[in-house]
Amino acid sequence: MRFLPRTHAKKSGPPTTPAPTLATIHIHCDHQAAAKIRALCVLALSRPGAHLQALHAIRHGATVYLRATVALDGPDTGPLDHLVDQLSRVPYVRDLHWHQCRTPTPDTQAHQQGRGAADACCPGA
Repeated sequence: MRFLPRTHAKKSGPPTTPAPTLATIHIHCDHQAAAKIRALCVLALSRPGAHLQALHAIRHGATVYLRATVALDGPDTGPLDHLVDQLSRVPYVRDLHWHQCRTPTPDTQAHQQGRGAADACCPGA
């Protein structure tokens, strides 16, 4: 009697990795706290799970407007929540919010045209 090999009904394919989630953090602060805030962004977003894509700063008088674009390794927003928690404790931070980007690549023409209602709170960003 000969044993026949079993065929696997389900072929296991390569492991699926979740698509990266893009998010943008907007921070308005006094110019004296801008360097500290930049450093906190770089440190908090250099951990596994989040990758800093871009960090832009514009100074208008005594106020600095910072915009950080972040790629998350999935739908988990834990790294962003941790960063927002840290930044909310910094004095001189006047406004702090973030939103997920629905378009694939930030800082491109398609991204600027495809900004959704979540981006409407950030005119000129």
